[in-house]
Amino acid sequence: MSKHSNSCLVGLLGLALLTAACGGDDSTPTAPTPAATLTGTWAGMFNGALIQGDGQAMLTQEGTTVTGEWSAPMPAPLVLLGAPDIELSGPASGTVSGNTAMLTLGFHEAFAAYFGSPDCGLAVDVTSFDETSLEATWASNDACQPPAVDQGTLSFTRQ
Repeated sequence: MSKHSNSCLVGLLGLALLTAACGGDDSTPTAPTPAATLTGTWAGMFNGALIQGDGQAMLTQEGTTVTGEWSAPMPAPLVLLGAPDIELSGPASGTVSGNTAMLTLGFHEAFAAYFGSPDCGLAVDVTSFDETSLEATWASNDACQPPAVDQGTLSFTRQ
């Protein structure tokens, strides 16, 4: 065999090995799944000792920052104790990390005097959310005074 034939044979063998090493992956690339966002209108149930019933939140997420508004029914026991008979509502704010979030649901000024402090609010631990549902636990923060102290769960769906 000539020197030229050996060079061609080595070259062909190298090309075959390279093709075998690089080929064979017939998987189709998939588009990345968009990350879930809290932006949108959410509605569902508050379930606590005092705050129970339908609630909603309109949230906007920019990066990891969340802002918005929320509302829920005024607990009947608090109305009997002198709280205004209007829907609980206020600003929402917080941060997102993956598919969890830490939010604060504040109260509008109408509730500040009754709840003991303008800083009274609900500390919400969003344990999971995706494009369709949101699950959380919540508790009134340390600025809230009795009888406006409560805790519970929250289950919302995107509207």
